[in-house]
Amino acid sequence: MLYNQEIHYLGRVLDREKQAPISGAKVLINLSGYSCVVYSDLEGIYHFKVPFDNHNVFEGEITIEAKGYKTYYSFMRLYPDERDLGDIRLVYPHSHQEQEKNDNLLTIIAGIMIVLALIVAALTLPPPQETPPQETPDTRINLQQNIYFSSQPAVIQGFSLSINCQKSGYELAS
Repeated sequence: MLYNQEIHYLGRVLDREKQAPISGAKVLINLSGYSCVVYSDLEGIYHFKVPFDNHNVFEGEITIEAKGYKTYYSFMRLYPDERDLGDIRLVYPHSHQEQEKNDNLLTIIAGIMIVLALIVAALTLPPPQETPPQETPDTRINLQQNIYFSSQPAVIQGFSLSINCQKSGYELAS
């Protein structure tokens, strides 16, 4: 290995759920005796170079920040012959899978609360009292009896007629 040699490294930043590149992600490299800040391009790829001097390996940390994602932290080792760092997948602060788990948990809790409320209501309510069925009044008029249409009684003998009162007037049916 040559002394004072600069080795070029690259990696890529992706959205974990969509597998899409994340452009403009800030990549901070902190190695023993060396640090740099670079940004990912439109394809999510970032590049940086490290002066190796007489080192066989560099150890340190990589931090990646992107708007709308959780910050990524990781320990890293850089070797002169392994220059591709691979893909780093960032996640949302609350990933969709975590949200679905929370939604499912809320549904289960809500169901349990409803069942408990029904049990409490059933235990605290007085028993229902039986009421006799209400009779519907007979709206038919028995024409065998005296009918008063005015101040004088009118009696109709021998006919079975019924008179129904409606909003529009009287209806006679036989």
